[in-house]
Amino acid sequence: AGRGPLAGPVCAAAVILPPACRIPGVNDSKQLSERQRERLYPVILREALAVAVGLASAEEIDSLNILQATKLAAARALSALQIPPDYVLLDALTLPQLSFPQKAIVRGDCVSQSIAAASIIAKVTRDRLMRLYALEFPEYSFESHKGYPTRLHYERIRQYGLCSIHRRSFIDLGLFDRGCRRSQTCLQSAQQIQSASSEQTLAQLEDTLRLHKGLLPPAEIRELEELVEQRKNALREVR
Repeated sequence: AGRGPLAGPVCAAAVILPPACRIPGVNDSKQLSERQRERLYPVILREALAVAVGLASAEEIDSLNILQATKLAAARALSALQIPPDYVLLDALTLPQLSFPQKAIVRGDCVSQSIAAASIIAKVTRDRLMRLYALEFPEYSFESHKGYPTRLHYERIRQYGLCSIHRRSFIDLGLFDRGCRRSQTCLQSAQQIQSASSEQTLAQLEDTLRLHKGLLPPAEIRELEELVEQRKNALREVR
């Protein structure tokens, strides 16, 4: 899910269903409404033998390209499964490094229940994540368009420039690049790090930073980690 947006990660899911399992309503996630997907999400979790999700960040998309980043997300989802699959069905993808037997199926989410279920899990997961990013970057209305190239999204980019979850390889930087906005959590964390008066406080902030690694873009995590080290060095020099 999320190969076409201008912002946010690409998300893949892996679902192992019991033999002959049929979940009414499970179909290609793009053909379902958001309400239908949200209703089916807990049903799939309940019926499945195993479910896992993998993400590839906007930074990884820019570095690898969207196809390779999608494969990376799929590989991460498969490696996170608690039950190893006997056979992997992929929606029009092949993973050369995969150790399991695999088959790529064009429009697989219209043919396979497991692929359709995985597409719903991936779509719901990504949409929920984009709603969290809407709180981190309130200027861009991510809760509305989920990062897709809508008129509203382009208007907000023109008004505010890019933020740290935008896919820079998807956007004409000559038109929009006026610096890179940071998330609210990143800005607040940076202030807390810079005002920390002891290494004990910094250690607590490092623990909090580790909890944010699933949400904050990798570039922001690196910046905050560097800021922690700089603050540690500054405190040691004062001794």
